[in-house]
Amino acid sequence: MFSSADTLAAPPITDPTVEGAHRLFLNVICQAIADHGSPSWRHDVDAFFAGPAFAGYCALLGWNHDWARRRIQGFVATRRPAASAVEMRRPNTNFDSV
Repeated sequence: MFSSADTLAAPPITDPTVEGAHRLFLNVICQAIADHGSPSWRHDVDAFFAGPAFAGYCALLGWNHDWARRRIQGFVATRRPAASAVEMRRPNTNFDSV
């Protein structure tokens, strides 16, 4: 039998877990934006932003998900695509003259 002394107290209003959850949600969204630059992840990232998980994250963050989706799509559209390792190599211009 449980007594009233065995009940848990309600968490305080300034619960740090809420701030931690917000940081986690923001990190997930930022990672998805970063992963969008990789062609192998682009389909999955687009599905995430179009799906209910992103809408849920926005609701928990207090964002309008349509507004957030438009902002992220605008940011991703103006960003330069990630260069592959082959494109990042600089050509050798120091030729020895014979």
